[in-house]
Amino acid sequence: MNRLPLRGLPRAALCIGVGLVLAGPAVRAVDDTENLQQELRRTREELSATRDALERLSERVEAMEAASVEAPPEPTPVATATARIAPVNADNPAVSVVVDTAFAQDARHSYESIGYPNGADFSLKGAELFISAPIDPFLRGYASLSGSSDEGFDIEEAALITTALPWNLTVKAGRFFADVGRLSHWHDEALPFVDRPPSIDRLIGGESGSEGVEVSWLAPIDPYLELTAGVYDTVGAEYLEDLNDNGFFGRRDFDELTVLARPHTYLDLTDTLNAELGGTWFGQPRDHARNLWAVDLTVRHQPGTSGVYQGLVIGSEWLWNQQLFVQRDPMGVVVGRIRHDRTGGYAYAEAFFSRRYSLGTRFDYSESPDLVNDLARTASAFVTWMPSEFQRLRFQLDTSWGDQRSNQRYTLQWTAFIGSHSHGFAQR
Repeated sequence: MNRLPLRGLPRAALCIGVGLVLAGPAVRAVDDTENLQQELRRTREELSATRDALERLSERVEAMEAASVEAPPEPTPVATATARIAPVNADNPAVSVVVDTAFAQDARHSYESIGYPNGADFSLKGAELFISAPIDPFLRGYASLSGSSDEGFDIEEAALITTALPWNLTVKAGRFFADVGRLSHWHDEALPFVDRPPSIDRLIGGESGSEGVEVSWLAPIDPYLELTAGVYDTVGAEYLEDLNDNGFFGRRDFDELTVLARPHTYLDLTDTLNAELGGTWFGQPRDHARNLWAVDLTVRHQPGTSGVYQGLVIGSEWLWNQQLFVQRDPMGVVVGRIRHDRTGGYAYAEAFFSRRYSLGTRFDYSESPDLVNDLARTASAFVTWMPSEFQRLRFQLDTSWGDQRSNQRYTLQWTAFIGSHSHGFAQR
């Protein structure tokens, strides 16, 4: 039997090892080549699919271009002297209705002798039909028809407002609430309380109802600044009613008209705190028959928490009224003139605990403009619940005391809104 010499074994082993070492990379090279070939095939398939999709898209674009070229162009309207562009919503104006009811109980009345009886009372505080719509690209109009248990049915507002004047100017004309102070030009259903503050009722004459023309200018600066000027028959719902009942529907000399000036600004103090500040003057030039000055301030804290609305609103307004009263005998002859200086105002705070609930308090101080000694103070607390955005329930407790009156009243107010009801930025 032939055997390899022992000295040949190491050389054979070495050859075998070298062969194994060289064989490993060769096997791996074959595997890598196959993987690369597979990747290349997949890439070619994806490129082919992309090329097909681009060809289909190109065909669609060419078809659309051909269709647009073949279609005849639409005729261009020719503007004439009587042409009128149809405004949006012109034939379908916005219409809404508000029903505002209340139950009140006078618990401790002390002035029945001057026409305020004790007891309970159900009343329709107001039913308002509000209509608004654009008239053309330059003008819009609105009307508010309202009625109540105390005053009957009447046209509360009916006005025209420009929408496209240059230099940030806006003109309003007709019957409307003059831009007086903070709450005088708010409708009753928009107030944060059950009733209008007594100081506004006594010194201004209720809502700032007026018939005339008003011009507003929004200054092109930062911060927000608006200046308003107006000329009216008179200002104040009670004064306007008396004026139209006497004389020829308010006709009078120019110097007997009421003129108004009001600056108003808004400031962002912080990310969650803002303030509004305004001042008002209006008066009758002849004999300085009436001059009223007012300043108002509103501060809001709105943290913007997620999920619920929380915040705090603090508002205050103070008024100075100087008015000339003419005394006449039964024959209409002037027998005396008396000029009274009266002051009044209110302050309130309302905290919003959630989207539906709020709680507030108010204090009012007012002097009667036509009586020598008739000071009234009223402290109020109110809570508001809104089951939905179209319904509101409010309970208010008022305690009043003064020179000629004292009372404690409980009022439950129930208000419903039919349709989208808003008076715009005027009630902010």
